[in-house]
Amino acid sequence: MNWTWAFSSSDPRALETSSRPGRIAAAWYSASSFSLDVNFTDGNSHPVALYAVDWDDNGRAETIQVLDANTNAVLNSQNISNFAGGIYLIWNVSGHVKINASATAGPNAVISGIFFGGAATNAAAAATFVRSDTATAGNWQGVYGADGHSLTGDSQSIPAYAAFAIQSQYNWTWASNPTDPRALETTNRTGRIAAAWYNSRGFSLDVNFTDGNSHEFALYSVDWDARRRSEAIRVVNATTNAVLDSRSISGFAGGIYVVWNISGHVRVNISTTGGPNSVASGVFFQGAGASSSDSATGTGSPATGQGQLSVSPASLAFGNVNVSGSSSKSVAISNSGTSNVTISSVSISGAGLNASGLSGVTLNPGQTTSLSVTFAPAASGSVTGGVTLLSNAKNSPISIALSGTGAQPTPASHSVGLNWSPSTSASVIGYNVYRGSASAGPFTQLNATPIPTIGYTDTAAQAGQTYYYVVTSVISGGDQSAFSNPASVTVP
Repeated sequence: MNWTWAFSSSDPRALETSSRPGRIAAAWYSASSFSLDVNFTDGNSHPVALYAVDWDDNGRAETIQVLDANTNAVLNSQNISNFAGGIYLIWNVSGHVKINASATAGPNAVISGIFFGGAATNAAAAATFVRSDTATAGNWQGVYGADGHSLTGDSQSIPAYAAFAIQSQYNWTWASNPTDPRALETTNRTGRIAAAWYNSRGFSLDVNFTDGNSHEFALYSVDWDARRRSEAIRVVNATTNAVLDSRSISGFAGGIYVVWNISGHVRVNISTTGGPNSVASGVFFQGAGASSSDSATGTGSPATGQGQLSVSPASLAFGNVNVSGSSSKSVAISNSGTSNVTISSVSISGAGLNASGLSGVTLNPGQTTSLSVTFAPAASGSVTGGVTLLSNAKNSPISIALSGTGAQPTPASHSVGLNWSPSTSASVIGYNVYRGSASAGPFTQLNATPIPTIGYTDTAAQAGQTYYYVVTSVISGGDQSAFSNPASVTVP
C-alpha cells in the first residue's frame, strides 16, 4: 500500500522529486511485510539502493532481505532501526531477486524509494560468508593461507594482491610454545603459538584486495583461557561503512575459523559481546572466491541450483560423562538446497569423540538424516572438538562444534548394619554412632540426633574400605558415655 506523510516538504529527510525542485515524504508500507521484484537481465551486477525513513518517528524497525526469486534462498539480510533521519541500504545485485521488507517493531514496514546505478566495478567491496570451521583448530597449514597470512606473535606474509592493517588492537601471548592443537602452527612448522590481537571493546582489520578479484579470507579466533568470550564480527565497506556481512561467535574455546569470499576494500570489525575482551589470532589469504548467478553483495548463500547442507543443532555439549562410560547424541543433517548432496567424508576431532555413519550417503532436496556422535572419555578433563562433513554442497565443508567433560564416577555406596546391647541405665534416652578408619580413631559421629533403638545402618560405606565403629549412650541433657569397644567391618 502507499502512504504520503507530506506532499511537499522542506525537510531534507524527504526525497527530492525527480523533476526538482521539491520534496515528498511518502512510502510503500505494510503492517507485516511486502516485496519488491528486481530482475537484471543483462547478466551484469548493478548497484541497487533502498531509502527508508521513519518519518513520524514511530519506533519502526524492520528486516530487509534480498532473496533469490527462484528458490527464496536468502542472499543478504539487514536489520534497521532508529532511522527517523533516513537510511540508504546499498547492494550490488545481479540476476532475479526479491527484496522483502518485514516489520519487526512499530506500526509497519516502510520503504520510500529504490534507485538503480550502472554496472558494478570489479573492485566493489563485497563479502560472501562461506563457512565456519571448528575442526581444523591450529592446524592451518595446508588448509588455509595458501597465498599469505598474518599470525599474532609470529610472522606476516601478505599476498601482492592485498593490503592488510590492524587498528586499535593490543597484542597478547598466552603461551609461546604449547603443544595444544588449538594454538596456531608457526610459519616454519617448528612449533605453535597461542597469541591474540585483543581489545576490551573491539578492534578492526583493514583488508584491501586491489586486483579486482574475490579471494578467500579466513579469520581464526580462540578463547584460549576459556573466559566465555563472545564477539560480533562485521565485514563493512571501508568507504561507506555499509554492513556486508555480520557473524556472532561464542563457545570458541576450541578455536574457530570464520571464512568469507571478499573483494575490494573492507574492514572487519570485531566487537566484544561477552567475556573480558574480543580476540583474534590470525588471518589467512588464498585463491579466488566463488561467484553467484543471482546475488547480492554480502550474501551468505552462493550460487543457486545447488545442494546445501544444514545441521540442527549446530553444536553438541555432552556435559559430564564418567570416564569409561559414554554418551550419544544425534544431529539432524538436511539438504535445504535444490540438488542432491553426497557426503564424501565425515571427520572428527577431540579425544574420546566419535561419529558414525553418513559417509557416502546422498540426500535429495528436502531430505533429512541423522548423524550419531558419541563421547566416551578415557581420562578426566574438558574436551573440545568438532565434526566436519565434506560434500558436493555449495556450503561444504560444514562443521559441528563438540564439547564435553570426562568425570570420575562417584564410588558406589554400600550399607553396613550395626547392632548393640542396650544400656541398663534408666536415664539413657538414645545412642550415638561414630565411625573411623583406625581402631584408635579419630571417629566421626554419623547420626544427627540420638538413636532411640539399638540398631543403625551406615549407608555411605565404600567398597574396599575397612571401618571401625563405636557407640555411646546418651542421657537427658545430652551427656554421653565413653566410647564402646570398636567393632570393625571390611566392605568387599
